[in-house]
This record gives sequence, structure tokens and C-alpha cells, in this order.
Amino acid sequence: MKKQSLLYALAATLLLATSCSTDAEWGMNEGDAVVRINLSTPQMATRAYSDGTMATNLQYAVYDENKNLLPNLTVTDGVINLSTEVDIRLTTGETYTLVFWADAVTAPYEVDFENKAMTINYDGVVSNREDLDAFYRDTTFTVTGRMEIDVDLYRPFAQLNVGTNDYTATTDAGYTVTQAGVTTNTYKTFNFIERTVADPVEVTYAMNTLPTEAFPVADYEYMAMNYLLMTNDKAVNDSIVITYTNGQKVKTRTVYNIPLQRNYRTNVFGQLITSDVNVNVEIIKDYVNDYPEERTF
Repeated sequence: MKKQSLLYALAATLLLATSCSTDAEWGMNEGDAVVRINLSTPQMATRAYSDGTMATNLQYAVYDENKNLLPNLTVTDGVINLSTEVDIRLTTGETYTLVFWADAVTAPYEVDFENKAMTINYDGVVSNREDLDAFYRDTTFTVTGRMEIDVDLYRPFAQLNVGTNDYTATTDAGYTVTQAGVTTNTYKTFNFIERTVADPVEVTYAMNTLPTEAFPVADYEYMAMNYLLMTNDKAVNDSIVITYTNGQKVKTRTVYNIPLQRNYRTNVFGQLITSDVNVNVEIIKDYVNDYPEERTF
């Protein structure tokens, strides 16, 4: 994944507006201040899974220092295309928490800012849906006047990639795989403020047409890709069940002890169709940035 150190070198830093900006330009009134938020999502060098381009629907909410929602400042129809600017008028001297959520308009995510949570509707979900990618960030700060803040958004998901290198061998043997899916354990609910997950559930991401994107590991091809709502710390799923078909006969393969972690990708790959051995599992920290330990600017 393309390194973004230059693009995000100023993340988590308050920048005072330059002296050449006038109060009229920022819409200033006595006692309040416009806080400009520069939002960015991780970007890929080429078109691939996780390039961030599907998450164009931006929602955000503002909470006071007691984490009470300020409903008149809530926006649910914003737009982001990898980056955007958001101007919010806030009161000088007060402390606020802002929550940002970006997803695709077709994603099955219900955002409830009043309850500070996002809930997933898994009904009818299928594998290999890039529109399930989404981004999030909460940040807390005290308004000291006209301010400008850079905020990087992060994934609340782990990315689970399943790949194999025996499509040719199984086709030669008379079984050509056309679709694949995955059954695994995940969660339904994400709390924005606590950054915790809840409501564990087993989900079947139904079989879908095989991805055409390049698998993250050389010499392997995709069977399935899914975004899983996971914990901030690494956790181990007891197993995942890979289901695949040639259009007539459905088969399954179970792989055990799969590590998953929010904002990381886990690659499961091997001779998954023709062999019961040679399965590799790795967890890769290549989603640009970790969730920051410190959330207050």
C-alpha cells in the first residue's frame, strides 16, 4: 500500500488560521469561531480493494463536553471524495467531540448519533462488496478561536482476504470455481465514542462472483474479500468457512484460528481447493495509520 507519510504528516495538529484570512471570510461573530476540519481517507496508488473511493457519503455530529449531542449541528448528507473540508461554527472556550462517518450510499450501515453508534444490517450481505468499506474518526478539542484541524479517517473494519493458487489445477480436474463466500464471526454494533464493538454474530457473506482485483500476496488469486467489524486489539476467530461452487456443486473449506484486527488486513491463502495442507495466514499492518492512542488535540 502506498505510504502516506507526506500526506498525513500534519495529522492530529492544530493549525491557527493565517493572519491574511479575514473574519468576514470565516463568518466570524463575537464569542464564536469557525473550526475548519480537513478530512482525509487513506488512498491507494492504483484501483484496488480499499482505495477508499466508494465511501462518498459523509455524516458527522458534534457533542458538548458531556458528550450530549448538539442536533442542530448534525449533518447526514455531506460528500467526501477521499478528502474534503468541513466548517463548523462553535463557541470559543468550549470543549467538543466531533464524530465523522463516511460510507457508500448503498452500504447497510445505520448511523445513530443520538446513541453514538453504528449498526450493520447483515440481511442479504454477499462477499466481495467494495461498497462495504467505510471510515470513521472521533476527535475532542477545546475551541481557542479560529482554528484549522487535519483529521485522518480510519476503518472500523478488518479486511479478510481469501486466496488460492490452484484454480488451474482444479479446472484441469473438471471443477471450475465461479463463485465463493465466507462464514465467520463478527459484530453488529460499533460505539463511536468508546470505540468498542458489541452484539457478536455469525455472518455468512454469501457466494459472489470471484474478484478480479490482484490478491495482496504474489502468485495467488482471490476467492473472497470481506470487511469485518472487529475489535481494536487483535482477536482470533476460531474458524472461517470458505464456500465455493462451480455453478452446480457447492463445496466448503474450513480454516482455523484466524487473527483479525480493526484497521488491519488478514490474508488467508494456499491450495485451498485441491489440498488439505499448505494454508498460510498472516495479518498485515498496511492500512496507513493506527487508531491514535490519544484522541484529544
